[in-house]
Amino acid sequence: MISAKRSIKRSKRGFTLIELLIVLTVIGLLAALAVPTFLKVTRNWRSAALGRDIRTLATASETYILESGLWPPDTTSGSFPNEMLGYFSERFFESATPMGGRWDFEQFDSGVTSAVGVVSPTLDEEDLAKTDEIIDDENLATGQFRKLADDRYFWVIAD
Repeated sequence: MISAKRSIKRSKRGFTLIELLIVLTVIGLLAALAVPTFLKVTRNWRSAALGRDIRTLATASETYILESGLWPPDTTSGSFPNEMLGYFSERFFESATPMGGRWDFEQFDSGVTSAVGVVSPTLDEEDLAKTDEIIDDENLATGQFRKLADDRYFWVIAD
């Protein structure tokens, strides 16, 4: 009888503290390896998404130029230019960019004739350089995608 009670006690026994610590350590190591990879993939996705979106706005702007003979109007950052209605969505333009910040058009400002880009992005210049690598010449000082001022990154439609 006594041996039967002991076997019942042993079958109800849970994990030891050592076993739990080993499992938690393994989970922690896996998380430590996965989180930096996840962050890198997320940053690369944002760079690619910004490149895609800015090229879409540039293409819509070029279509507008061809059809109207006018440059897209200069607007306040994040304000949709009504002249561009039908070329892209107002909701898209007034929402945050994949890098944070606001969309903006420039006309005869910042040393360019016409440009579309992002103002005050929340990610750093390294991420924007990655965007430039994807869509242009890998140099934010030259090419079509440029840094025009401290917090202004634009696709230059016309110099």
